[in-house]
Amino acid sequence: MQQSERFYAQMQLIRRTEQTFFELYAQGLMAGTVHTSIGQEACAVGVVSALDREQDVIFSSHRAHGHFLVYCNAVDELVAELLGRASGIVGGVGGTQHLHVRNLYTNGVQGGIVPNAGGAALAEKLKRSGAIVAVFLGDGTMGQGVVYESMNLAALWSLPLLFVLEDNQYAQSTHRSLEHAGALAGRAAAFGIEGAELEADDVLAVYAAACQAVEFVRSNSRPFFLTLHTYRLAPHSKGDDNRSPEELARSWARDPLARLAASLDPLQRSEIDAAVEKRIQAAVDKALAAALQTIDDFRSCMAVPVTKAEVIPKLQFPISYLESLRTALHTILERNPAAVVLGEDILDPYGGAFKVTQGLSTRFPDRVFTTPICEASIVGLSVGMALRGLRPIAEIMFGDFVALAADQIINHAAKYPAMYNGQVSVPLVVRTPMGGGRGYGPTHSQSLERLFFGIPHLKLLAASHAHDAGALLQQAIADLDPVLFIENKLLYPLRLERGSEWLERNETSDCYGYPVVTLCNCGAGQMPDVTVIAYGGMSRLLVPLLERMASEEIRLLACLPSCISPLDAAPLAAAARQSGRVLVVEESPVAFGWGAEVAAQIEALAGDCLLAPVVRLGTAATVIPAAKPLEDAVLPSAEMLEDAIFTLLQAL
Repeated sequence: MQQSERFYAQMQLIRRTEQTFFELYAQGLMAGTVHTSIGQEACAVGVVSALDREQDVIFSSHRAHGHFLVYCNAVDELVAELLGRASGIVGGVGGTQHLHVRNLYTNGVQGGIVPNAGGAALAEKLKRSGAIVAVFLGDGTMGQGVVYESMNLAALWSLPLLFVLEDNQYAQSTHRSLEHAGALAGRAAAFGIEGAELEADDVLAVYAAACQAVEFVRSNSRPFFLTLHTYRLAPHSKGDDNRSPEELARSWARDPLARLAASLDPLQRSEIDAAVEKRIQAAVDKALAAALQTIDDFRSCMAVPVTKAEVIPKLQFPISYLESLRTALHTILERNPAAVVLGEDILDPYGGAFKVTQGLSTRFPDRVFTTPICEASIVGLSVGMALRGLRPIAEIMFGDFVALAADQIINHAAKYPAMYNGQVSVPLVVRTPMGGGRGYGPTHSQSLERLFFGIPHLKLLAASHAHDAGALLQQAIADLDPVLFIENKLLYPLRLERGSEWLERNETSDCYGYPVVTLCNCGAGQMPDVTVIAYGGMSRLLVPLLERMASEEIRLLACLPSCISPLDAAPLAAAARQSGRVLVVEESPVAFGWGAEVAAQIEALAGDCLLAPVVRLGTAATVIPAAKPLEDAVLPSAEMLEDAIFTLLQAL
């Protein structure tokens, strides 16, 4: 088959497959939505055909059927996916917007895939694989700030990344003239990224331009920005189209598929058309006869693995919380060649705002990356690197700024494994210091981990200074799930608490394999009067409180889990049963918080043993003031803990 005939067959396959999706919707056989690329087929065929489909990597968005079909030709699996069948490319979980096969990844969140593609390009560069990464984006996506963060890093780090802008003139229903000032193709030039642009109504011209762009990226290991001016002939999704009939008629007259068809022998074209129709009908029949994906099969794909870290070298005690973390980072990079670290101001001699990364860039200059202020892209690149086999550790300078990366954490890192039906993992760690007590004020003192509690497939770890913080970090980097690793600022200078003559320390594991530490001031054979359940920085208040209460013959048991979400409540309930009186403490407002979940779980598992309702203590429901007297009044204090404990002791 000649090139023109082959390209026509691919474009016709895309066109008729997507038209068939509209027909299946009309028959009530499909649910949800579908975003077609009718009219844009030359972009998919021209660009993907120019790539090395064995090794190059593709990221695309919600409008990716064409990219998928040219990449892998898996019509049966695509049709089955949109019909919700177990034989779908991701088992019916992803649907139209979330497809994955081999080195192709799609996601429906506009712009979010761009830093993921940048991270994948960095991974391929570090691995010296010779692969390049292509990321498809629409003109509407050019309103997203993370796109420009990614352009900056791609140029700064000389990444083998091909940006492909499919300028179809509309973001859903709004013309780009109402959304963007200036020329879209000129955006990349501001970052020193070379580019080209052309009308995408001739697939052969698109292919030629794409071949040149791919060759430039591959040979120079530099980004390139290819702008393809095209037009979406079908609605954004099913029937939502408010464009005028006159505008649509003008665009249909320039249909790239019809243009290519006119250049072919009519008999050859008819044979291709018949073969395409037969293949699509067979795919529909096969999918309709196949079994639907079941919830049990889906759950089995997403079974939570128990984390089993490699043997971790014993630290020399005494050691501070900070030294423990820093030593762990050095050990991780020394022992795991796939590990990389990135974040703001982390290079020597500065070594990070809290000095946790000090010395790393001197020892491992090729695996420690300082970034601009771009939290979303710091995490987004980490996601892409993790998808491509690396083990990134991202530092967010202050925990308050994880809000800027929330989309990447929630809609990308945590979702890829599940929405791809368990076919990928995203093993990354996002480290960040949380909490107040240092006078940094309302935007640098919060405990925002609460925003991420209960997010499926995301783990939140918070080491107290009664834990071996460094060992926990090494365990986190071995986890197949993404991990948000919370470090309390006030713990950094404290020595790790290992127990003493008056303080008994015990350590067990929760169902996820992470340590749960208990500290007790009870004598031999004695039961505690009150159980205090807390995490992270609250240990700095609990350790001296246990000593002080022991002198007053008040027996306390402090239970400190390290994995705070998802929550294994069994060890917490066991600790609650020992006293029947429970206080839950967190450095965050109590409303809708971690303590509320702990209280509910304890009531469910150990309610028959409780002598009083569970009491919750947290930060006042306001901003964290900068002035020390005000900050001290807002944050939980030792005095507040004592008052709550005495209140519990007075309960009948």
